Amino acid sequence: METTACLLCGATEARHRYTLPDALLGLPGSFTLVECVVCGLLYQNPRPAPNEISFYYPPDYDPFVPPPWANPSLLRGMLHLYGLKKRWRLVERHAPSRPGKRRLLDVGCATGVFLGAGSAAWQTVGVELSVDAARQARELFGLMVHQGTLEEVALEGQTFDVITMWDVLEHLHQPQASLQRVRELLPPDGIFVARVPNLSAWDARLCGRYWAGLDQPRHMFIPDERTLTQMLNQAGFQVRELICLGSTYQVMMLSWRFWLRQHLRNEILQPLAQRALENLLVRTALLPPLWVIDRKLHKGAVITVVAQPV
Repeated sequence: METTACLLCGATEARHRYTLPDALLGLPGSFTLVECVVCGLLYQNPRPAPNEISFYYPPDYDPFVPPPWANPSLLRGMLHLYGLKKRWRLVERHAPSRPGKRRLLDVGCATGVFLGAGSAAWQTVGVELSVDAARQARELFGLMVHQGTLEEVALEGQTFDVITMWDVLEHLHQPQASLQRVRELLPPDGIFVARVPNLSAWDARLCGRYWAGLDQPRHMFIPDERTLTQMLNQAGFQVRELICLGSTYQVMMLSWRFWLRQHLRNEILQPLAQRALENLLVRTALLPPLWVIDRKLHKGAVITVVAQPV
């Protein structure tokens, strides 16, 4: 474990917020989230060092999943594909116009499902830290995927019209350095798109320590709209749009599962209580209020930001 200053303002004064287990994968250890007393950023301190963090990303880690069309559940596969297409529509709406193919770099592309769901109108490149996930992306989709960190891979002399980080920025030990690298790889009219957990989400406040968006020890920090905007501004970006595209239901159900594990240990009642909310009827009933929370109030569990170099 290593100690760190605030990842946004560099201050070292912080107040304790949570000490948490690895609720998602159940790997050993306890992990501490603190709140910076200067800027308010919630970040992990101490944290696993960069050379140790790979232990917490085993092959069965959720983002290392097969493509939606290989999902044994038809409904979940369709919802996964719909979510990927929503991401591409957002990219298309903001991407600069170019003759010929535009170039997109997906940082933390995992098994390549986002890139694989795109159209042939784009020239796509991925960067992925996991050796196994990068190999799967190449084998599944024939993608050009560089294995390593964004700072390590050889991209000198290249620029990209769009750079994306889907659920990646919050995992980085040095997010400001990575954002600076993103800025170097974008032309003046290029765009950066990132999706991160939203600490100002309604369910973050409701669930507290059980909120799935905390995801310790993989999340180095958890921003809200204000701290996310400040981080991007410091790196030389201006925010064009902040939008909640969905996923609130999935995060809410995962948080419910974490709560049940701690408070309802009965082997029969726990799965029954879990299935009581994780079904199509409940999901359909929750669609209208969650749409309002996401699209109108911007209080969804994850928030997507579109930014441009200043």
